[in-house]
Amino acid sequence: MKRLLPVLGALVLVGAVVAVVVWQRPDVAPPPPPRKDFVVQYADGSPMYSSKDGEPKSPLVQQVLAELRQQVSILPDQLRQVGGVVATTVDPKAQAAGTSAVEAIAKAQPGTLLYSLTAVDPATGGVVAYVPGTDSAVDYAGGVLKEPGSAFFPIGVVAGLQAGVKLDRAFDGRAPRNFYGVAVTDKAECGERCTVRDALVKSSNVAMYDLVVNEAGITKTVTAARQAGVPESVVLKDVTKKLLVGEDGGTPNAGVGIGSSLAAMRPLDLTTVYATFAAEGTHRRTHFIAKVTGESGDLLYRAVDAATSAFDADPARSKEISTQVTTVLKESTQCPGAVCRAGQYEWGQSAETKHAWTVGYTDRMAVTVMVGNADDAKPAQDAAGVPISGAGLPRTIWQKFVEQLQS
Repeated sequence: MKRLLPVLGALVLVGAVVAVVVWQRPDVAPPPPPRKDFVVQYADGSPMYSSKDGEPKSPLVQQVLAELRQQVSILPDQLRQVGGVVATTVDPKAQAAGTSAVEAIAKAQPGTLLYSLTAVDPATGGVVAYVPGTDSAVDYAGGVLKEPGSAFFPIGVVAGLQAGVKLDRAFDGRAPRNFYGVAVTDKAECGERCTVRDALVKSSNVAMYDLVVNEAGITKTVTAARQAGVPESVVLKDVTKKLLVGEDGGTPNAGVGIGSSLAAMRPLDLTTVYATFAAEGTHRRTHFIAKVTGESGDLLYRAVDAATSAFDADPARSKEISTQVTTVLKESTQCPGAVCRAGQYEWGQSAETKHAWTVGYTDRMAVTVMVGNADDAKPAQDAAGVPISGAGLPRTIWQKFVEQLQS
């Protein structure tokens, strides 16, 4: 019994300590506040998406949320805590006009064709319209990389102007021509004296290749593209892809100057390039989000207008370079009331069209339309079996879009 007493005493002591600890333990933390819904709005405040509708299926909304994560550093869960309101730059009228223009053409064409339409305000960099195609499963506006082909030629001209080459400088545009072991073919038939102006108007692969390789330089051509707004990398399906680089990640070959596979970019990136021309050589970051507020209206984020002189540190010189390109495009424009350029990417011995572009601008909007084949291994053809060209279906969509905006 004597030996048991110390044990009982220890148990009593332990019990007392436990009781004190329990008595001193703070109250259990209150449950977290209920999560709220957040909304995404068009530029006029009309609804685009609400989190109460579940995971977003629209590529447009997915682009907005991706920008929130990558550029603004705000996650959906944070928006739910404050009942966030995301105001975008997308104009509902422009979005409806773009969707209508694409659908009007697509319904009469083969189901194998793909489409995209993107529009950017050059004065702000805000995305005005974003039509990723007719298949909601694939984002053909900002979720794929496509070779710009001859739509990239204005960048080569910028690099040439920066290097001191004049628009009336002539190159031998006869095709085919061999450049350091590379045979360059051409449909342009620009002739023995093909000026830089002619090369841009007629889309001469040979003259443009000569300009990039022997005058402007590949590195400076890539730099000009970056200055115009082509990013160093983009994220596609959670994978980061570097743009305008060689297979080893370094400097690409000269094919980049004529919009080859190494010049592949998102259609939205090409719109950004032309928005810089529309802004007379001033570049602004392309973005979807204007501002983010909490439920009570408190400001959480606002896009800042960070304008930069694109093609030269001197804004006057950058404007001069941009104006020279615009002047040439204006002389050969195929879009009434706007500067626009038709282009296509061709490959193979028969130079079959893989996809085609109409890219153009006014002082208020830069617009890119792309039409191609969903199967990259096959040429893009319309319902009549005619190869797609930039002056065909893409231009028709481009004009329908602009006409509906003006109506």
